[in-house]
Amino acid sequence: MSMWNPTLVATSLNLRIERGREASDYKLSGEVAESQRQYGPDFICNWEDMEDCDSDEYDGVLAGDYKRIAATNDHQGRGVSCWIKSCYSAKKIFSMTSPHFMHVRVTNDEGIEINLLILRILISDSGIADFKDRHAQWLKAMRYVDSLDKKNIVLVGDWNHGVIGDLESYVGRPRQFFNYQMIEKSLSDRGIQLVPMAGYSYKGFMAIDHLAVSDSVTVENARYEDVYGGITEIGTPDHSFIVSELRVCG
Repeated sequence: MSMWNPTLVATSLNLRIERGREASDYKLSGEVAESQRQYGPDFICNWEDMEDCDSDEYDGVLAGDYKRIAATNDHQGRGVSCWIKSCYSAKKIFSMTSPHFMHVRVTNDEGIEINLLILRILISDSGIADFKDRHAQWLKAMRYVDSLDKKNIVLVGDWNHGVIGDLESYVGRPRQFFNYQMIEKSLSDRGIQLVPMAGYSYKGFMAIDHLAVSDSVTVENARYEDVYGGITEIGTPDHSFIVSELRVCG
């Protein structure tokens, strides 16, 4: 039996448009790509990516060894993307814009496939209507997951469920309508398990970025890597990286 052991790196690129500015006002530097490359990734998954910013430096670091696949066609030209090592076959199967979501099927030279799903739940004002909408976005993504055969699924992204508390702590608050426990059960019901990672992925107290896999995928050494210390400058990741080694049998 053949075995594939790719490494995954995933994070927010922290690209967004401020009032009165345009995408072309921002830059995604080569330093960000180098910080992702240091882990030797086979797959680099990004959310809060944005078309039409100055990404020449970033792209230049990766373009020789990786190919980019993106779903950034929402009304602001934003969304999710990935860079896949050029030695693999990779094809975009599906995408949507609310939530930002993309399915890329990656195949190695032995014919082993991984169904890579990148998901970011969009947010607004953190009120009741917003959390209800976050839940609706999650259900849209799960309806797509339900259409898959669950083989070799790797689901990663920023799911914006807010601070993790117990169920009683959500009562009377917007998080009662969308929270970590809902996500955990929703995935478990589909045979997909959240991968435990110690610590926090955002602002030093929130674990809102996650990795989950189907039973056919083994995960080793999954962790948050706080590379930039929560810097908020646009174009510099303000979330920790998710770094993990995967194991998939052929």
